[in-house]
Amino acid sequence: MSRTLTLQTPELVGQEVTLNGWVNTIRDHGKVVFIELRDRSGKVQVVGDSKLGKVHPEDVLEIHGLVAKRPDNMINPNLPTGEVEVQVKGFQIINKSKELPFPIDTSGHEIAEELRLKYRYLDLRRPRLNAYMKLRSKVAQFLRNELIAQDFVETETPMLTKTTPEGARDFLVPSRLQPGKFYALPQSPQQYKQMLMVAGLERYFQFARCFRDEDARADRAYGEFTQLDIEMSFVTQEDILQLIEAIFTKMVETLFPDKHISQSPWPRLSHHEVMEKYGTDKPDLRQNKNDPNELAFAWTLDFPLFTEQSEDDFFHGSGSAKFAPSHHMFTAPHPDDIPLLDTDPTKVRGLQHDLVLNGYEVGGGSIRIHQPEIQQKIFDLIGFSKAQSQQFEHLLTAFQYGVPPHGGIAPGFDRLLMVILGEPNLREVMAFPCATSGITAVVNAPSQATDEQLKELGVQVRSMGSKPAGSIFEQIKNYLETEKVAFEIFEHEPVFTCEQAIAISKTKPEENAKALLLEADGQAIMTVLSADKKLDLKALRQITGKKDVSIGSKELLKKATGLEPGSVPPFGSLWKLPTYLEEGFS
Repeated sequence: MSRTLTLQTPELVGQEVTLNGWVNTIRDHGKVVFIELRDRSGKVQVVGDSKLGKVHPEDVLEIHGLVAKRPDNMINPNLPTGEVEVQVKGFQIINKSKELPFPIDTSGHEIAEELRLKYRYLDLRRPRLNAYMKLRSKVAQFLRNELIAQDFVETETPMLTKTTPEGARDFLVPSRLQPGKFYALPQSPQQYKQMLMVAGLERYFQFARCFRDEDARADRAYGEFTQLDIEMSFVTQEDILQLIEAIFTKMVETLFPDKHISQSPWPRLSHHEVMEKYGTDKPDLRQNKNDPNELAFAWTLDFPLFTEQSEDDFFHGSGSAKFAPSHHMFTAPHPDDIPLLDTDPTKVRGLQHDLVLNGYEVGGGSIRIHQPEIQQKIFDLIGFSKAQSQQFEHLLTAFQYGVPPHGGIAPGFDRLLMVILGEPNLREVMAFPCATSGITAVVNAPSQATDEQLKELGVQVRSMGSKPAGSIFEQIKNYLETEKVAFEIFEHEPVFTCEQAIAISKTKPEENAKALLLEADGQAIMTVLSADKKLDLKALRQITGKKDVSIGSKELLKKATGLEPGSVPPFGSLWKLPTYLEEGFS
């Protein structure tokens, strides 16, 4: 007998069926046992004798039975199968289940994220998350069909690519066939999709996996995420805005019928206007912020092409850098503002467009630069060295063979779903997200490579410092000599506390520096203060902006510096650690 889904049972009254699924709940009344069997389509009540009492929640069963009408007083109007039940003629326990580490009949928000991600395969049994995964698939297929109907071509671009200075940290992959060289996982398919326009594809899209080594937050996943990547040739900015507005409006009407879009057409606001009026470039324009079904889409336009470069900017330190791209270095300047590139670059507007929804940026894009001379001008203004510019030589070369005007947009698929569904965290709509610490769900990556794997790749693993831990003494000695700082060298037995070091040097506590390694929101930092002072953790939390600051463990110390307790000098820069000095300490 072929398998029947639980949702099909109301149509099969009086017929024998075979069901497969999980025990959702069980009510044992001795001689009569009721279970609720769950499969991908829903749930149905199953009734049997005492033999059924040996099953437990989440056991996997095969049930053979007769579909029958429930008595009128037993009908469950809240269940699509609530008018029927399956009377057991035989059953098999296919697999037993251990007791779950947490309940799956709640929202899950009350359970620690680390625990949920450790057992994510169980967390995904939660009805809310299970429904989200199915809805995610439907949304992706809807958008795919809409784009293909408009002559877009779904095209996959490489995952192993080249590291280029695009503004975020890359994930690097060592090459076995090219020893000493590294691939980079793509931060976006930006350059590939522009080269596809040179190839004459004209209309491209893909659901692209993107990889960025940047800190996680509620609306940004660590490591990897999905974006609906779109690029078009021979278009204006207006064409792009109209395309997205049309297909997203249709998507909401079709797949989210309970939701309503507050304004149509969507408001279009300049960057200057939103900053003046709302103090943010992603304003929440909902008329009733207490209405969970209101969706307020809007466009933010006319961004400045550049900002003044600061020391925190990715490109700072190249020598000639003066400006930072406010979007990325491929965004075209407004045609009316091109002369300002030579006179006042900060007044140049970019043909950039950000899609905003309920106070979140859910997509961004631009018209791209298609003139090689303007692209080189942008590189010069943001301080690209000749070597950095050559990293884009493939793109600049392609532009010499007839590149069409082109532009695009890349809505963040995960964030879009998060906002529409009203979830507080983007990880709720992803199957296997990373934790904020960078640890992957379930498999607990990253992990250490074997010596054989490292040897095969020609890779050596060192401490987080720029030099091996054994050279720290020489690094400090050389630094002090270079800076002409007077010092004495003491040879002594190992010490493990600041007090022991003070005793050996025969100095006063206030004359000594005390270095403490701490863990701040999962990151190693160092603080240096006078040895006679106690660390004020509350003040340090305020200064660093970190919520969870505590004394680092021996394991963290070893990982961050390669050193043992008591041997860490007050030079956090040796390991590129953020270091905080006591005010007035010298």
